[in-house]
Amino acid sequence: MDFQEYLNLQHRTFVQYYRCLSMSLLNKENVDEDGNWVIMPPSALDRLSRLNVDYPMLFQIQNPSTERVTHCGVHEFVAEEGFIHMPTRLMAHLGVQENELVLVRNTLLPTATFVKLQPHTTDFLDVSHHKEMLEYNFRKFICLTAGETIVVTEGERRYYLDVLEARPADAVRTIDTDCAVDFAPPLDYVEPEPAPAPAPAAVASQANAKLSRFTGVAARMDGKPVEQAPPAPVPVGRQGDQPRKPAQFTRVAARMDGKPVKRPPPAPSPAAASAGALGAPKSKVRFGDPPSAAGSGNGNGVSKAEAAGGKEQEKRFVGTQYSLKD
Repeated sequence: MDFQEYLNLQHRTFVQYYRCLSMSLLNKENVDEDGNWVIMPPSALDRLSRLNVDYPMLFQIQNPSTERVTHCGVHEFVAEEGFIHMPTRLMAHLGVQENELVLVRNTLLPTATFVKLQPHTTDFLDVSHHKEMLEYNFRKFICLTAGETIVVTEGERRYYLDVLEARPADAVRTIDTDCAVDFAPPLDYVEPEPAPAPAPAAVASQANAKLSRFTGVAARMDGKPVEQAPPAPVPVGRQGDQPRKPAQFTRVAARMDGKPVKRPPPAPSPAAASAGALGAPKSKVRFGDPPSAAGSGNGNGVSKAEAAGGKEQEKRFVGTQYSLKD
């Protein structure tokens, strides 16, 4: 705001630069540092009276260098001329220090219908009577501005709340009204982590555990033996599978009458049979023996081989006969 605009506003409304001081410098017992009431000089009351300002008197306070604003009410007109005493909370919100300039002008604010607050810490959730606590503490606040932080107390405990939203405007009057209040999750609130989903193998093992078979001993109520179920048939091999060879008997054979068991001679292997045939002496074949040879002997028709008396008889030819005439 330039100086010319500042002079023009002097005739229509209350606009004044003041140097700010903290409220604690006055040492007043009935002034609450947690509220948003200020103390102005007596000259401010004279000008407000001439302008016929409506009650309750509400003011907008602005930091000229940052143009950040807040709103407040007036508690008394006893400050030194050129100075305004403010709660340290308002000074921190505006970002001003002691003896810095602030611009103060009177304003009109609509009545609040809705306010959304956000606690700074989760211990605010432990309070069991939020409605009664806010009704008691809101007497310290004649108005609220979206974006500022207020302080409410419960005994010795102090809770900081951010004003996230206000309706029907960003700055509202909070006296003589029924206002709906909503709360956002606290700033330090952490969402609980969702429980991890069980692994498929774990689910399968749990299902198998539920379907476990009976492993005890079966018994009947009448004491009779329990008939055992027949064994399951051996599954037939699928097409393309190799047929299974029957298992050979590997025990000792015995007869019921105690006599020794005659075992058949082991069949020679094809390789051994062929080897024996190749190693055996070949018999000589004679085609048509002469008669003199057939009649030679000892005169009794006995051949020399028969007369030998214990000698081995000559092996006869047992093959197929062939004629040379054919």
